[in-house]
Order: sequence, then structure tokens, then C-alpha cells
Amino acid sequence: MPEPKKPSGFDDFDARLAKLKGTRRDKERGPDAEDRPHMDWGRGLQAGIEIIAGVVGGSLVGWALDWWLGTGPFLLIGGFMLGAAAGTLNAIRGMQRWMREADDGSKGPGSSE
Repeated sequence: MPEPKKPSGFDDFDARLAKLKGTRRDKERGPDAEDRPHMDWGRGLQAGIEIIAGVVGGSLVGWALDWWLGTGPFLLIGGFMLGAAAGTLNAIRGMQRWMREADDGSKGPGSSE
């Protein structure tokens, strides 16, 4: 099936767009690419999930113990605080491990090197 004919103004636009895409790729792979910070969204998301999981887990355990023992909101509050502390500690440890790996230049666990 033949391509529909483009208006004449699109040829110039396509050429400029291809040129800009090429310069962007050159900047991404340029000599200073190693010096630029690398954004790793997965690591930040993992840290956030660890904090949330700690808070939710601690709160659920505290709520369940309160329900079982009939002690009111005291164990819920304690579980919340312990869960928040544990989640934050896990997130900090994960970030420290990631920074240590970045400083060493290692690939981390599971690498084939």
C-alpha cells in the first residue's frame, strides 16, 4: 500500500527532527556521559515501598494484637512506630548498599562479572 503524500512543509520538519534526535543521542552517549548522575527510579521506588510496607505491616500486627488482647489503640500505635522505624532503616540500608556499589563500580548481586 503506498504511503499517503505528505504536504511539502513536512520534509523540512522531518529533516530538522532527525537532526535534533541525532544530537540528543550524541549527548547521551558523549564523553561526559559517565560523569553525569544516573537516575534510577527503581531504587527510589524500592525505598518508598519498603517504608510503606513497614508502616502497613507494623500497623496490621499492632491492630491484630490489640483486637486479640483487647488493649485499645496502644499496640496499634506501637506497631505503627516500630513498622515506620523498621521500614526507614531498611530503606536507608538499601540506599547505602546502592551508593557503596556505585562507588565501587560493581554491578551488585547477580552480576556475571
